[in-house]
Amino acid sequence: MAVFTTFYRCCVVFIYVCKCLFWALLVHCLAPLLLFKRVSVQSFFEQACRFCYDRWIACNEWWFRYVLGVKWGLDERMLVDFQQWHLLIANHRSWVDVFVIFAQLRGRRPLPRVFMKQGLMWLPFVGSAAYIMGFPFMKRYTKEQIQKNPALAGKDLATTKRSCVRLLNQPNSIMSFVEGTRFSQTKRQQQGSPYRCLLKPKAGGISFILQTMPQRIKSITDINVLYEQTKVSGWDVLCGRIQTVKVMVREVPLPANMQTVAYQPAGKDREHFFTWFNLYWHDKDTRMSHQLDALRNTSVSSLEDHFSTGKTSQE
Repeated sequence: MAVFTTFYRCCVVFIYVCKCLFWALLVHCLAPLLLFKRVSVQSFFEQACRFCYDRWIACNEWWFRYVLGVKWGLDERMLVDFQQWHLLIANHRSWVDVFVIFAQLRGRRPLPRVFMKQGLMWLPFVGSAAYIMGFPFMKRYTKEQIQKNPALAGKDLATTKRSCVRLLNQPNSIMSFVEGTRFSQTKRQQQGSPYRCLLKPKAGGISFILQTMPQRIKSITDINVLYEQTKVSGWDVLCGRIQTVKVMVREVPLPANMQTVAYQPAGKDREHFFTWFNLYWHDKDTRMSHQLDALRNTSVSSLEDHFSTGKTSQE
């Protein structure tokens, strides 16, 4: 029986990898169109990328539901909005988060470009496909590196600007896991994080986005991905060991002064922005703490009634 189970799991992983490679290779076939500067060609390229992106997510949903027997507890109260630009911020526990969030957004918002670590660009086919589709890849520099070479301080802003240019022509979504890495209690203790459910935020990328896209983004779409179990891994999903997963979404409006062209969150208004963001992050952690307690002690369906309404420190 154990041999059969191992064989089955290996088959599941192999088929899933093949499915991802299929869509990634299809995106690579579209890449030569980037060499053409005609608006009609660029428009066709973007539409083709969105189609591949959407079909990949649809295949994932079908695979998780009908092959692995996993069904996400999505927030059905999330409004449909394809007319605005959206900045999405989520907590990060596992790479499973990505599939849960994509399932939540599909059919409700433009599918997001996700800020990714530069090292992921070298992930065979998948990393390069994300680059072709315009996903921003960020490289973090230490304070020591910046002190030795001050020019490095502006690298991330330049990267963000280049990545955002393709997103300015029509409403799009950008998503960031501002913790910068997956949450664990060990990392939380090593970091000395004052939060119960989150690591310290690395909000520099968010300030770059707001400065690069002034007056486009009116609010933060705040996403909490909640797991009933305390330890989560991608292997748990592929092995059918994921229990309850719940998504909670809310809109956090940006203050009026942060929506003006004159506001520079990565420049002269940096201190103000980080003060505001830290308040938002503290509020997010408090809400997640209550939501997790409710998830593990009450029915999943009651979460919306507990936490979908009410004022927060940012609203």
